[in-house]
Amino acid sequence: MSFARAFAALTGASAVSMAAQLLRGKLAALVLGPAGVGVFNQLSLLWNLANVGGGLGTFNGIVQHGAEAIAGEDRAALRRLASTFTILLGGISLLIAGAGALFAAPLSHWLLHDGGEHAPLIALLMLGVPIGVTAQIYRALLSAGRSVKHLVRSQIYSDLGGAALFAALVLWLGLQGAIIGFMASHLILFAFGAIYLRRELGGDVLRPDWSAFDWSVVRSNIGFGASGLFLIALVNLSVILVSRLIIDRFGAEANGYFANAWRISSVYLGAVTATTIGYFLPTLARSKDNAAMRDEVNATLRFYLLLLPPVMVGIMAGGEVVVWVILSKAFLPVAALLLLFVPAELMRVLADTLLAQFLARRRLRPYTAVYLIQFVLFVGLSFWLVPRAGITGAAVAYFIAMSASMVLAFGLCSILVDFRLERATLATALRAVMLLGAVVWLSDQVELIPLRLAYCALAGGAWLWLSRHDDNLRQMIAVIRGRRTD
Repeated sequence: MSFARAFAALTGASAVSMAAQLLRGKLAALVLGPAGVGVFNQLSLLWNLANVGGGLGTFNGIVQHGAEAIAGEDRAALRRLASTFTILLGGISLLIAGAGALFAAPLSHWLLHDGGEHAPLIALLMLGVPIGVTAQIYRALLSAGRSVKHLVRSQIYSDLGGAALFAALVLWLGLQGAIIGFMASHLILFAFGAIYLRRELGGDVLRPDWSAFDWSVVRSNIGFGASGLFLIALVNLSVILVSRLIIDRFGAEANGYFANAWRISSVYLGAVTATTIGYFLPTLARSKDNAAMRDEVNATLRFYLLLLPPVMVGIMAGGEVVVWVILSKAFLPVAALLLLFVPAELMRVLADTLLAQFLARRRLRPYTAVYLIQFVLFVGLSFWLVPRAGITGAAVAYFIAMSASMVLAFGLCSILVDFRLERATLATALRAVMLLGAVVWLSDQVELIPLRLAYCALAGGAWLWLSRHDDNLRQMIAVIRGRRTD
Protein backbone atom coordinates (compact mmCIF):
# COMPACT_ATOMS: atom_id res chain seq x y z
CA MET A 1 0.00 0.00 0.00
CA SER A 2 1.41 3.45 -0.97
CA PHE A 3 1.61 6.29 1.53
CA ALA A 4 -1.07 8.15 -0.40
CA ARG A 5 -3.51 5.23 -0.17
CA ALA A 6 -2.65 4.56 3.48
CA PHE A 7 -3.11 8.26 4.13
CA ALA A 8 -6.50 8.22 2.41
CA ALA A 9 -7.66 5.29 4.55
CA LEU A 10 -6.31 6.76 7.78
CA THR A 11 -7.70 10.18 6.93
CA GLY A 12 -11.12 8.57 6.63
CA ALA A 13 -10.74 7.43 10.22
CA SER A 14 -9.48 10.88 11.13
CA ALA A 15 -12.56 12.44 9.55
CA VAL A 16 -14.77 10.28 11.75
CA SER A 17 -12.54 11.13 14.72
CA MET A 18 -12.88 14.83 14.01
CA ALA A 19 -16.64 14.54 13.58
CA ALA A 20 -16.88 12.77 16.95
CA GLN A 21 -14.67 15.37 18.61
CA LEU A 22 -16.71 18.14 17.04
CA LEU A 23 -19.87 16.62 18.48
CA ARG A 24 -18.30 16.36 21.91
CA GLY A 25 -16.96 19.90 21.64
CA LYS A 26 -20.33 21.28 20.56
CA LEU A 27 -22.18 19.60 23.43
CA ALA A 28 -19.54 20.63 25.94
CA ALA A 29 -19.72 24.22 24.71
CA LEU A 30 -23.52 24.31 24.96
CA VAL A 31 -23.83 22.48 28.29
CA LEU A 32 -20.67 23.53 30.13
CA GLY A 33 -19.98 26.98 28.67
CA PRO A 34 -16.52 28.57 28.29
CA ALA A 35 -15.62 28.17 31.97
CA GLY A 36 -16.67 24.50 32.09
CA VAL A 37 -14.80 23.78 28.87
CA GLY A 38 -11.71 25.42 30.34
CA VAL A 39 -11.91 23.08 33.35
CA PHE A 40 -12.56 20.01 31.20
CA ASN A 41 -9.59 20.81 29.00
CA GLN A 42 -7.25 21.00 31.99
CA LEU A 43 -8.51 17.67 33.33
CA SER A 44 -8.14 15.96 29.94
CA LEU A 45 -4.59 17.30 29.66
CA LEU A 46 -3.81 15.81 33.06
CA TRP A 47 -5.12 12.47 31.83
CA ASN A 48 -2.95 12.74 28.74
CA LEU A 49 0.08 13.45 30.92
CA ALA A 50 -0.68 10.45 33.16
CA ASN A 51 -1.26 8.26 30.09
CA VAL A 52 2.10 9.27 28.64
CA GLY A 53 3.80 8.62 31.98
CA GLY A 54 2.21 5.18 32.20
CA GLY A 55 3.36 4.39 28.67
CA LEU A 56 6.89 5.70 29.34
CA GLY A 57 6.78 7.21 25.85
CA THR A 58 7.38 3.78 24.31
CA PHE A 59 4.86 3.95 21.45
CA ASN A 60 7.40 4.77 18.72
CA GLY A 61 9.84 2.19 20.09
CA ILE A 62 7.22 -0.56 20.06
CA VAL A 63 6.30 0.39 16.49
CA GLN A 64 9.94 0.36 15.41
CA HIS A 65 10.96 -2.90 17.10
CA GLY A 66 7.66 -4.57 16.27
CA ALA A 67 8.07 -3.67 12.59
CA GLU A 68 11.55 -5.20 12.62
CA ALA A 69 10.31 -8.42 14.25
CA ILE A 70 7.40 -8.74 11.83
CA ALA A 71 9.56 -8.01 8.78
CA GLY A 72 12.07 -10.61 9.96
CA GLU A 73 9.30 -13.11 10.78
CA ASP A 74 10.74 -13.38 14.31
CA ARG A 75 7.73 -14.60 16.26
CA ALA A 76 9.64 -15.05 19.51
CA ALA A 77 10.92 -11.46 19.42
CA LEU A 78 7.41 -10.18 18.81
CA ARG A 79 6.06 -12.14 21.78
CA ARG A 80 8.86 -10.86 24.02
CA LEU A 81 8.15 -7.30 22.95
CA ALA A 82 4.40 -7.56 23.56
CA SER A 83 4.64 -9.41 26.87
CA THR A 84 7.42 -7.24 28.28
CA PHE A 85 5.66 -3.96 27.70
CA THR A 86 2.17 -5.17 28.58
CA ILE A 87 3.44 -6.31 31.99
CA LEU A 88 5.82 -3.40 32.64
CA LEU A 89 3.54 -0.59 31.51
CA GLY A 90 0.49 -2.18 33.10
CA GLY A 91 2.21 -2.10 36.48
CA ILE A 92 3.49 1.45 36.09
CA SER A 93 0.13 2.79 34.93
CA LEU A 94 -1.55 1.21 37.98
CA LEU A 95 0.92 3.00 40.24
CA ILE A 96 0.30 6.32 38.48
CA ALA A 97 -3.47 5.85 38.71
CA GLY A 98 -3.22 5.14 42.43
CA ALA A 99 -0.96 8.12 43.10
CA GLY A 100 -3.21 10.40 41.05
CA ALA A 101 -6.28 9.34 43.02
CA LEU A 102 -4.42 9.71 46.34
CA PHE A 103 -3.18 13.23 45.55
CA ALA A 104 -6.28 14.34 43.66
CA ALA A 105 -6.88 17.40 45.86
CA PRO A 106 -3.45 19.05 45.42
CA LEU A 107 -3.52 18.18 41.71
CA SER A 108 -6.89 19.90 41.40
CA HIS A 109 -5.56 23.04 43.05
CA TRP A 110 -2.38 23.02 40.92
CA LEU A 111 -4.38 22.72 37.71
CA LEU A 112 -7.30 25.02 38.45
CA HIS A 113 -6.47 27.09 41.53
CA ASP A 114 -9.73 25.80 43.04
CA GLY A 115 -8.74 24.63 46.54
CA GLY A 116 -9.22 20.97 45.52
CA GLU A 117 -12.84 21.38 44.43
CA HIS A 118 -12.47 19.05 41.44
CA ALA A 119 -10.57 16.31 43.29
CA PRO A 120 -13.38 13.69 42.88
CA LEU A 121 -13.27 14.15 39.10
CA ILE A 122 -9.51 13.74 39.03
CA ALA A 123 -9.73 10.54 41.09
CA LEU A 124 -12.37 9.24 38.66
CA LEU A 125 -10.25 10.18 35.67
CA MET A 126 -7.22 8.30 36.99
CA LEU A 127 -9.13 5.01 36.87
CA GLY A 128 -8.90 5.03 33.09
CA VAL A 129 -5.11 5.36 32.86
CA PRO A 130 -4.24 1.60 32.82
CA ILE A 131 -6.87 0.99 30.14
CA GLY A 132 -5.61 3.86 28.00
CA VAL A 133 -1.98 2.73 28.28
CA THR A 134 -2.78 -0.86 27.29
CA ALA A 135 -4.89 0.36 24.36
CA GLN A 136 -1.88 2.27 23.07
CA ILE A 137 0.29 -0.86 23.28
CA TYR A 138 -2.24 -2.69 21.11
CA ARG A 139 -2.33 0.24 18.69
CA ALA A 140 1.47 0.33 18.46
CA LEU A 141 1.61 -3.39 17.62
CA LEU A 142 -1.04 -2.97 14.92
CA SER A 143 0.93 -0.01 13.55
CA ALA A 144 4.10 -2.12 13.51
CA GLY A 145 2.31 -4.56 11.23
CA ARG A 146 0.97 -1.66 9.14
CA SER A 147 -2.53 -3.02 9.74
CA VAL A 148 -4.21 0.04 8.31
CA LYS A 149 -7.66 -1.57 8.06
CA HIS A 150 -7.71 -2.54 11.71
CA LEU A 151 -6.28 0.76 12.87
CA VAL A 152 -9.02 2.56 10.97
CA ARG A 153 -11.84 0.38 12.27
CA SER A 154 -10.78 0.45 15.92
CA GLN A 155 -10.43 4.25 15.77
CA ILE A 156 -13.83 4.71 14.15
CA TYR A 157 -15.64 2.44 16.61
CA SER A 158 -13.93 4.12 19.54
CA ASP A 159 -14.79 7.61 18.35
CA LEU A 160 -18.40 6.88 17.46
CA GLY A 161 -19.12 4.87 20.62
CA GLY A 162 -17.35 7.38 22.83
CA ALA A 163 -19.19 10.30 21.24
CA ALA A 164 -22.57 8.63 21.78
CA LEU A 165 -21.84 7.97 25.45
CA PHE A 166 -20.40 11.45 25.92
CA ALA A 167 -23.53 13.02 24.45
CA ALA A 168 -25.83 11.07 26.74
CA LEU A 169 -23.77 11.56 29.88
CA VAL A 170 -22.86 15.23 29.55
CA LEU A 171 -26.54 16.12 29.15
CA TRP A 172 -27.36 14.05 32.24
CA LEU A 173 -24.42 14.63 34.56
CA GLY A 174 -22.69 17.73 33.23
CA LEU A 175 -18.93 17.89 33.79
CA GLN A 176 -18.87 14.49 35.53
CA GLY A 177 -20.64 12.95 32.54
CA ALA A 178 -18.11 14.55 30.20
CA ILE A 179 -15.29 12.89 32.13
CA ILE A 180 -16.97 9.47 32.06
CA GLY A 181 -17.70 9.81 28.34
CA PHE A 182 -14.07 10.77 27.72
CA MET A 183 -12.91 7.62 29.50
CA ALA A 184 -15.43 5.45 27.64
CA SER A 185 -13.84 6.13 24.25
CA HIS A 186 -10.52 4.75 25.53
CA LEU A 187 -12.23 1.65 26.90
CA ILE A 188 -13.80 1.00 23.49
CA LEU A 189 -10.43 1.51 21.79
CA PHE A 190 -8.92 -1.01 24.20
CA ALA A 191 -11.60 -3.60 23.45
CA PHE A 192 -11.41 -3.36 19.65
CA GLY A 193 -7.62 -3.14 19.74
CA ALA A 194 -7.56 -6.48 21.55
CA ILE A 195 -9.98 -8.04 19.06
CA TYR A 196 -8.04 -6.90 16.00
CA LEU A 197 -4.64 -7.69 17.48
CA ARG A 198 -5.77 -11.27 18.04
CA ARG A 199 -6.95 -11.50 14.43
CA GLU A 200 -3.86 -9.91 12.94
CA LEU A 201 -0.99 -11.24 15.05
CA GLY A 202 -2.51 -14.07 17.07
CA GLY A 203 -3.69 -14.62 20.61
CA ASP A 204 -0.21 -15.50 21.89
CA VAL A 205 0.90 -11.90 21.25
CA LEU A 206 -2.15 -10.56 23.05
CA ARG A 207 -1.64 -12.66 26.20
CA PRO A 208 1.16 -11.38 28.47
CA ASP A 209 3.55 -14.18 29.41
CA TRP A 210 5.79 -13.69 32.45
CA SER A 211 8.29 -16.17 31.06
CA ALA A 212 8.68 -13.99 27.97
CA PHE A 213 9.44 -10.85 30.00
CA ASP A 214 12.91 -9.66 29.01
CA TRP A 215 14.77 -6.71 30.51
CA SER A 216 16.97 -6.53 27.42
CA VAL A 217 13.86 -5.55 25.47
CA VAL A 218 13.28 -2.72 27.96
CA ARG A 219 16.90 -1.57 27.72
CA SER A 220 16.79 -1.58 23.91
CA ASN A 221 13.79 0.73 24.08
CA ILE A 222 15.12 3.11 26.74
CA GLY A 223 16.19 5.68 24.18
CA PHE A 224 12.87 5.61 22.37
CA GLY A 225 10.97 5.57 25.66
CA ALA A 226 12.86 8.42 27.27
CA SER A 227 12.62 10.53 24.13
CA GLY A 228 8.93 9.77 23.57
CA LEU A 229 8.05 10.33 27.22
CA PHE A 230 9.97 13.58 27.29
CA LEU A 231 8.42 14.81 24.05
CA ILE A 232 4.75 14.12 24.73
CA ALA A 233 5.03 15.15 28.37
CA LEU A 234 6.49 18.49 27.23
CA VAL A 235 3.61 19.09 24.83
CA ASN A 236 0.95 18.46 27.47
CA LEU A 237 2.85 20.18 30.25
CA SER A 238 3.37 23.30 28.14
CA VAL A 239 -0.36 23.67 27.49
CA ILE A 240 -1.18 22.93 31.15
CA LEU A 241 1.26 25.63 32.34
CA VAL A 242 0.02 28.23 29.86
CA SER A 243 -3.60 27.38 30.67
CA ARG A 244 -2.84 27.72 34.40
CA LEU A 245 -1.33 31.14 33.70
CA ILE A 246 -4.44 32.21 31.79
CA ILE A 247 -6.73 30.93 34.55
CA ASP A 248 -4.77 32.86 37.17
CA ARG A 249 -4.82 36.09 35.15
CA PHE A 250 -8.19 36.02 33.41
CA GLY A 251 -10.23 33.09 34.78
CA ALA A 252 -11.50 29.74 33.48
CA GLU A 253 -13.64 31.39 30.80
CA ALA A 254 -10.59 32.89 29.05
CA ASN A 255 -8.93 29.50 29.23
CA GLY A 256 -11.99 28.06 27.50
CA TYR A 257 -11.26 30.33 24.52
CA PHE A 258 -7.56 29.44 24.49
CA ALA A 259 -8.26 25.72 24.94
CA ASN A 260 -10.66 25.59 22.02
CA ALA A 261 -8.43 27.59 19.67
CA TRP A 262 -5.62 25.18 20.47
CA ARG A 263 -7.95 22.19 20.15
CA ILE A 264 -9.36 23.18 16.76
CA SER A 265 -5.84 23.53 15.34
CA SER A 266 -3.75 21.00 17.23
CA VAL A 267 -6.38 18.31 17.91
CA TYR A 268 -9.13 18.56 15.30
CA LEU A 269 -6.88 19.61 12.43
CA GLY A 270 -3.93 17.63 13.77
CA ALA A 271 -6.00 14.44 13.58
CA VAL A 272 -5.60 14.62 9.79
CA THR A 273 -1.92 13.76 10.13
CA ALA A 274 -1.56 12.16 13.56
CA THR A 275 -2.81 8.71 12.57
CA THR A 276 -0.38 8.46 9.65
CA ILE A 277 2.61 8.01 11.98
CA GLY A 278 1.47 4.41 12.24
CA TYR A 279 2.31 4.03 8.54
CA PHE A 280 4.95 6.69 7.90
CA LEU A 281 7.47 5.80 10.63
CA PRO A 282 7.79 2.06 9.86
CA THR A 283 7.92 2.88 6.14
CA LEU A 284 10.71 5.35 6.77
CA ALA A 285 12.56 2.83 8.93
CA ARG A 286 12.47 0.32 6.07
CA SER A 287 14.14 2.70 3.62
CA LYS A 288 17.19 1.03 2.09
CA ASP A 289 19.47 4.07 2.22
CA ASN A 290 19.61 7.80 2.87
CA ALA A 291 18.50 8.66 -0.64
CA ALA A 292 15.37 6.51 -0.33
CA MET A 293 14.54 8.09 3.03
CA ARG A 294 15.07 11.58 1.62
CA ASP A 295 12.69 10.82 -1.25
CA GLU A 296 10.08 9.50 1.19
CA VAL A 297 10.27 12.58 3.40
CA ASN A 298 10.11 14.98 0.45
CA ALA A 299 7.07 13.17 -0.94
CA THR A 300 5.35 13.31 2.45
CA LEU A 301 6.11 17.00 2.89
CA ARG A 302 4.61 17.74 -0.52
CA PHE A 303 1.55 15.68 0.34
CA TYR A 304 0.90 17.68 3.52
CA LEU A 305 1.64 21.01 1.80
CA LEU A 306 -0.99 20.20 -0.81
CA LEU A 307 -3.63 18.69 1.47
CA LEU A 308 -3.60 20.99 4.49
CA PRO A 309 -3.62 24.55 3.08
CA PRO A 310 -7.14 24.37 1.53
CA VAL A 311 -8.53 22.98 4.81
CA MET A 312 -6.75 25.71 6.76
CA VAL A 313 -8.09 28.39 4.42
CA GLY A 314 -11.65 27.29 5.14
CA ILE A 315 -11.08 27.33 8.90
CA MET A 316 -9.46 30.77 8.97
CA ALA A 317 -11.62 32.53 6.39
CA GLY A 318 -14.84 31.35 7.99
CA GLY A 319 -13.57 31.44 11.56
CA GLU A 320 -16.72 32.96 13.08
CA VAL A 321 -18.95 30.48 11.24
CA VAL A 322 -16.71 27.53 12.19
CA VAL A 323 -16.74 28.55 15.85
CA TRP A 324 -20.50 29.09 15.88
CA VAL A 325 -21.14 25.71 14.22
CA ILE A 326 -18.79 23.54 16.27
CA LEU A 327 -19.04 25.46 19.57
CA SER A 328 -21.48 28.29 20.20
CA LYS A 329 -21.85 32.05 19.90
CA ALA A 330 -20.26 32.42 23.33
CA PHE A 331 -16.93 31.26 21.87
CA LEU A 332 -16.63 33.83 19.03
CA PRO A 333 -13.32 35.26 20.44
CA VAL A 334 -11.77 31.94 19.35
CA ALA A 335 -12.07 32.94 15.66
CA ALA A 336 -9.37 35.61 15.87
CA LEU A 337 -6.99 33.23 17.63
CA LEU A 338 -7.27 30.72 14.78
CA LEU A 339 -5.38 33.12 12.48
CA LEU A 340 -2.30 32.30 14.55
CA PHE A 341 -3.00 28.76 15.75
CA VAL A 342 -3.88 27.27 12.35
CA PRO A 343 -0.70 28.34 10.45
CA ALA A 344 1.29 27.27 13.50
CA GLU A 345 -0.16 23.80 13.11
CA LEU A 346 1.25 23.53 9.59
CA MET A 347 4.68 24.44 11.00
CA ARG A 348 4.31 21.71 13.62
CA VAL A 349 3.33 19.06 11.06
CA LEU A 350 6.30 19.93 8.85
CA ALA A 351 8.69 19.82 11.81
CA ASP A 352 7.34 16.43 12.93
CA THR A 353 7.77 15.03 9.43
CA LEU A 354 11.36 16.23 9.17
CA LEU A 355 12.27 14.99 12.65
CA ALA A 356 10.95 11.50 11.89
CA GLN A 357 14.27 10.95 10.10
CA PHE A 358 16.05 11.05 13.45
CA LEU A 359 13.61 8.52 14.91
CA ALA A 360 14.13 6.17 11.99
CA ARG A 361 17.90 6.46 12.43
CA ARG A 362 17.61 6.24 16.24
CA ARG A 363 19.34 9.58 16.67
CA LEU A 364 17.30 10.76 19.60
CA ARG A 365 19.35 13.61 21.02
CA PRO A 366 18.69 16.12 18.21
CA TYR A 367 15.10 14.87 18.00
CA THR A 368 14.52 15.61 21.68
CA ALA A 369 16.48 18.87 21.65
CA VAL A 370 14.15 20.47 19.10
CA TYR A 371 11.09 19.76 21.24
CA LEU A 372 12.82 21.02 24.37
CA ILE A 373 13.56 24.32 22.63
CA GLN A 374 9.95 24.43 21.39
CA PHE A 375 8.72 23.96 24.98
CA VAL A 376 10.99 26.68 26.38
CA LEU A 377 9.94 29.14 23.67
CA PHE A 378 6.21 28.51 24.03
CA VAL A 379 6.09 28.63 27.82
CA GLY A 380 8.69 31.38 28.21
CA LEU A 381 7.12 33.68 25.62
CA SER A 382 3.64 32.99 27.03
CA PHE A 383 4.70 34.07 30.52
CA TRP A 384 6.02 37.29 28.98
CA LEU A 385 3.22 37.97 26.47
CA VAL A 386 0.05 36.82 28.27
CA PRO A 387 0.21 39.53 30.98
CA ARG A 388 0.66 42.12 28.19
CA ALA A 389 -1.63 40.85 25.43
CA GLY A 390 -3.95 38.32 27.10
CA ILE A 391 -4.78 35.07 25.31
CA THR A 392 -3.61 36.61 22.03
CA GLY A 393 -0.15 36.62 23.57
CA ALA A 394 -0.38 32.87 24.12
CA ALA A 395 -1.36 32.39 20.46
CA VAL A 396 1.60 34.51 19.30
CA ALA A 397 3.93 32.50 21.54
CA TYR A 398 2.59 29.25 20.08
CA PHE A 399 3.10 30.44 16.49
CA ILE A 400 6.66 31.58 17.17
CA ALA A 401 7.54 28.32 18.96
CA MET A 402 6.15 26.09 16.19
CA SER A 403 7.78 28.13 13.42
CA ALA A 404 11.14 28.14 15.19
CA SER A 405 11.00 24.38 15.72
CA MET A 406 10.32 23.84 12.01
CA VAL A 407 13.29 26.00 11.00
CA LEU A 408 15.52 24.29 13.57
CA ALA A 409 14.37 20.82 12.46
CA PHE A 410 15.23 21.62 8.84
CA GLY A 411 18.62 23.00 9.83
CA LEU A 412 19.54 19.98 11.93
CA CYS A 413 18.37 17.53 9.28
CA SER A 414 20.42 19.36 6.65
CA ILE A 415 23.55 19.24 8.81
CA LEU A 416 23.26 15.86 10.52
CA VAL A 417 21.53 13.59 7.99
CA ASP A 418 22.27 15.42 4.74
CA PHE A 419 18.60 16.12 4.04
CA ARG A 420 17.79 18.35 1.08
CA LEU A 421 14.52 19.79 -0.11
CA GLU A 422 13.75 18.84 -3.66
CA ARG A 423 12.86 21.68 -5.99
CA ALA A 424 9.27 20.42 -6.27
CA THR A 425 8.94 20.41 -2.47
CA LEU A 426 10.28 23.95 -2.20
CA ALA A 427 7.87 25.17 -4.90
CA THR A 428 4.94 23.50 -3.14
CA ALA A 429 5.98 25.08 0.18
CA LEU A 430 6.24 28.57 -1.34
CA ARG A 431 2.75 28.29 -2.84
CA ALA A 432 1.36 27.14 0.52
CA VAL A 433 3.01 30.03 2.39
CA MET A 434 1.72 32.58 -0.14
CA LEU A 435 -1.82 31.21 0.13
CA LEU A 436 -1.92 31.12 3.92
CA GLY A 437 -0.26 34.53 4.24
CA ALA A 438 -2.84 36.07 1.91
CA VAL A 439 -5.74 34.46 3.78
CA VAL A 440 -4.46 35.59 7.18
CA TRP A 441 -4.16 39.15 5.90
CA LEU A 442 -7.61 39.09 4.25
CA SER A 443 -9.24 37.54 7.33
CA ASP A 444 -7.77 40.26 9.52
CA GLN A 445 -8.67 43.15 7.19
CA VAL A 446 -12.10 42.22 5.79
CA GLU A 447 -14.84 42.12 8.44
CA LEU A 448 -17.79 41.30 6.18
CA ILE A 449 -17.84 37.50 6.13
CA PRO A 450 -19.32 36.90 2.62
CA LEU A 451 -16.85 39.35 1.07
CA ARG A 452 -13.95 37.82 3.00
CA LEU A 453 -14.93 34.31 1.89
CA ALA A 454 -15.11 35.49 -1.73
CA TYR A 455 -11.63 37.05 -1.59
CA CYS A 456 -10.19 33.95 0.10
CA ALA A 457 -11.85 31.73 -2.50
CA LEU A 458 -10.09 33.78 -5.19
CA ALA A 459 -6.79 33.27 -3.36
CA GLY A 460 -7.50 29.54 -3.20
CA GLY A 461 -8.31 29.50 -6.91
CA ALA A 462 -5.00 31.20 -7.69
CA TRP A 463 -3.19 28.61 -5.56
CA LEU A 464 -4.97 25.79 -7.39
CA TRP A 465 -4.11 27.30 -10.79
CA LEU A 466 -0.44 27.61 -9.82
CA SER A 467 -0.52 23.97 -8.69
CA ARG A 468 -2.29 22.66 -11.77
CA HIS A 469 0.81 20.93 -13.17
CA ASP A 470 1.77 19.34 -9.84
CA ASP A 471 1.92 15.56 -10.26
CA ASN A 472 1.42 15.08 -6.52
CA LEU A 473 -1.84 17.03 -6.58
CA ARG A 474 -3.14 14.97 -9.50
CA GLN A 475 -2.15 11.76 -7.73
CA MET A 476 -3.82 12.88 -4.51
CA ILE A 477 -7.04 13.72 -6.34
CA ALA A 478 -6.92 10.36 -8.11
CA VAL A 479 -6.48 8.52 -4.82
CA ILE A 480 -9.40 10.40 -3.28
CA ARG A 481 -11.51 9.43 -6.31
CA GLY A 482 -10.42 5.80 -5.92
CA ARG A 483 -8.41 5.63 -9.13
CA ARG A 484 -5.01 4.03 -9.47
CA THR A 485 -2.07 6.07 -10.69
CA ASP A 486 1.24 5.01 -12.09
